[in-house]
Amino acid sequence: MLRLAGLVAAAQVWLATPGFSQSQVYDAAPPRGSAYVRLVNGLPGEVSARPDFLPQQRLGTGVAERAMPFTVVENVANRQLRLEFQEGQRRGTATFRAEAGSFTTVLLHATADGNITATAITDAADFNRARSRLAFYNGLPDCPAAALTLLPSGPAVFEDVPSLQTRSRSVTPVEAQVRASCGTRNAAPVALQGLEAGGMYSVWLIGAGTNIGAFVTRDTTARYRP
Repeated sequence: MLRLAGLVAAAQVWLATPGFSQSQVYDAAPPRGSAYVRLVNGLPGEVSARPDFLPQQRLGTGVAERAMPFTVVENVANRQLRLEFQEGQRRGTATFRAEAGSFTTVLLHATADGNITATAITDAADFNRARSRLAFYNGLPDCPAAALTLLPSGPAVFEDVPSLQTRSRSVTPVEAQVRASCGTRNAAPVALQGLEAGGMYSVWLIGAGTNIGAFVTRDTTARYRP
């Protein structure tokens, strides 16, 4: 088992998972004081994001376009990271901190009053290379307790995940159908397929009001080039 808080050790595990090339395993380790940060689009439309810590990003609405890879951000200690972003005519700004040695997800999402904002979520979970890591993100600003359940009538994989937070666990890499929900609001089922031992995957519950949905991504890291 491995704690994600150890940046270099965790990065080596991530880079050694199936799907990464042999050369990536031997990439240079990020310097001390760095964090891995990614942006994820939880909004209904395409987003243009302008971080002050990474190049400009464009996040689409297709499953493969919503989440960028975790990317090294250097010198995060005692530093506020700033982000400006736009979805259609709506604009938002956010500032946040990323702890050195952490993996931080910045979720772009709607607010209860119809504006847009961003919330930084720190990923903290044990990792077992013999199994798959599955995370569940409750991206609904008005949902105090989200769940992810096996279909057709199986047990809950995750329960009572607070708004704009995440939970994760190791799972056996099998195929399954799951449904993300908040109370009586249910997203359409999504398939967990192609899971591999050592792979890391996330299920995202997004939307607002009765218009909610879910999607699955495989988590990756961008190559670090000093």
